[in-house]
Amino acid sequence: MKNIWISYFLAFCKNAWFWLGVWVFYYLLYTNYAGIGIIETTLVITYILTEIPTGAIADLLGKKNTLFISFLFKMIGSFMMAFAPNFIFLLTSVMVLAIGGTLYSGTLEALIFDSLKQVKREKFYPKIISNISSISLITTAVCGLLGGYFYLISPSLPFALEGIISGFGLIGVFFLIEPQIDTEVFSWSNYVRQTQQGFRQLTKTNNIVKQTLLLLSIGVILLIADEMLNSFLGVEFHFKPEQLGVFWAVILLISGFFSQFTPKLLQFFSEKKLLIITGMVVAVSFIVSPFVGIVLGGLSLAVRSVSQVIFLNTGSILINKNADSKYRATTISTYNMLRNIPYALLAFFIGSLADIYSAKMIAFYLGIILLILLSLQLSTLRKARFV
Repeated sequence: MKNIWISYFLAFCKNAWFWLGVWVFYYLLYTNYAGIGIIETTLVITYILTEIPTGAIADLLGKKNTLFISFLFKMIGSFMMAFAPNFIFLLTSVMVLAIGGTLYSGTLEALIFDSLKQVKREKFYPKIISNISSISLITTAVCGLLGGYFYLISPSLPFALEGIISGFGLIGVFFLIEPQIDTEVFSWSNYVRQTQQGFRQLTKTNNIVKQTLLLLSIGVILLIADEMLNSFLGVEFHFKPEQLGVFWAVILLISGFFSQFTPKLLQFFSEKKLLIITGMVVAVSFIVSPFVGIVLGGLSLAVRSVSQVIFLNTGSILINKNADSKYRATTISTYNMLRNIPYALLAFFIGSLADIYSAKMIAFYLGIILLILLSLQLSTLRKARFV
């Protein structure tokens, strides 16, 4: 299908993060670590405030139009960041990029699922979303490695290149065909109702409530790890700075490879069972952190990264299967917002505890908490014959 191939190209354009290994150095040209904290807080707050509204916009204005606006924001934000004259301008560029990210969040997945549903080929969604994940991770890994060299040529170059590739994505969106499934005409009353439906779709039956709680139990902790804790652990496992850049790139490539195994695993396990299994693996990978060195510590990070991509693929499949087409993007955005809120509230607290007790101990206790949550839910699910 035409939309699927274009979606692969858009996933590449969205994840061409040449700045991945150098963004801290770039920010330090404008501010200090406290200033970076302000930037990151602003980023997360912008994500939270715009997740549901942008999801509703995607369902009402159309996925194609929303993706166009997303890549437009990404292109403008990238060039703003590349040529920022001062800290305020840099901060503004982060907000523009965040809005572009939330407009993209869930929209491409919803477009893919609706495109398949329109021709009654939804069964291929697990394979396609696995391909999307692989393309995204491999693109990020390769561009992140190249970005370090581009930064040496000019600190602005990695961000300018992202802006250029976002422009290519903008062109690619023109060739998409909007799926004609359960579409609604935009109006303010529809918009308000649409934002409310995001919550209703995640809680419309008792089983779906349990599914949502399961997704959030694992998803919140994985987000904390992905955004900050994994990087802290890399340092505490005694990786050198030059080793970490290569190490994270290799992990992304490995995760991209294992993303392809999601459809295979779903032949043996239901979506909910697979979520629980990956959650258990994540919990164990946290718990071993205080007791391992550079080799086994690196292995625990790799295992967690692979588990995360399988979890994200499976979660996407489950949410898309249970959400009505006309509320699909809104539902995904609502879930993403609910997952981001605890991180926004706890990020500073977790960082402070890591300073006092070490990231390894924070990882250990997060693993214990996740194991308890999964055990409680597994017990409940068995009683209700949810699994």
